Amino acid sequence: MTIRLVPAVLAAACVSAGAHAANLNHHYDFSAGVVDLAGTINGTLFGNANVAGGTLNLDGSGDWAEFPTSIVPNAGSYSVALFANGNGVQAGFTELISQGASGGPGFYIGTDSSGSVIRATDSWANTGVAFGAPNVWTHYALVVDAGANTSMLFVGGMFAAMVPYAIVTSLSGTSTRLGRQFDPFTEFFNGSIDDVRTYDGVLTPLEVAALAVPEPASWLLMALGGVALAGAVRRRRRC
Repeated sequence: MTIRLVPAVLAAACVSAGAHAANLNHHYDFSAGVVDLAGTINGTLFGNANVAGGTLNLDGSGDWAEFPTSIVPNAGSYSVALFANGNGVQAGFTELISQGASGGPGFYIGTDSSGSVIRATDSWANTGVAFGAPNVWTHYALVVDAGANTSMLFVGGMFAAMVPYAIVTSLSGTSTRLGRQFDPFTEFFNGSIDDVRTYDGVLTPLEVAALAVPEPASWLLMALGGVALAGAVRRRRRC
C-alpha cells in the first residue's frame, strides 16, 4: 500500500523522533571521472558511458558505470539521492541506480515498462509516481527510516509517496551500477546522471529539498528552512 501525503511538513512529521541523522558515505559529482568525494569507492565506465560537463552521460544502449562493491546500505535507516535528465521518454524499464539481485529483493530506482512511472526497489516496484519530464534535470531521493518503519520517495525536492515499511534489500548479487539494472537484465538509462549521494541514516525533507536546489540557492533554502523545521519537530506525530 502506498500512502500519499502531499505537504512536505507532513513528511517531516513522519520522520521518527530518534531517527539517525544522515551521514554521507559516498558522493559523485562527475567533475573528474567517477571519483568518490566522500569515501574511497570509485567507479568504472563501460560501453559508451562518458563523463563530460560534470555529468555521467549514457546513451541507453549498453553503457553504464559500475562500482567494485555495493555503495547503498541494504538495511536499517539509509538515504539515496541523485539528479537525472532523460533523453526523451525512456523506452520501458530503465534504472538510474541498482544493486543486488532480482527477488533478493533487489535495490534500484528507475522506471517501469512504460518508461514513465518510478520503481523504487523490488519491494516498491509500483510507486505510482511519475518519472521526471524528458530533457529536464530532476532530483530523486529515497529515504528509508527504520525507526518509523517507513520509506519515502521525493521527486524534485518534494515529498511524493510513502510506504509503511522500511525497505530491506539483498546483500548478494551485482555491485552498484549507475544507468543499468543488476544482472542478468539489460535495462539501460538513456540520459545523464549527476550528484549521486548515499547515506547512512535519514535525510529530513528539508535536507532533501536543499539537495534538489543547485548551489548556491540550496544554502539559502537550508537557512530559511530552519524555522520551518523547528516548527515541524514541535508538531511531530506518529505515522
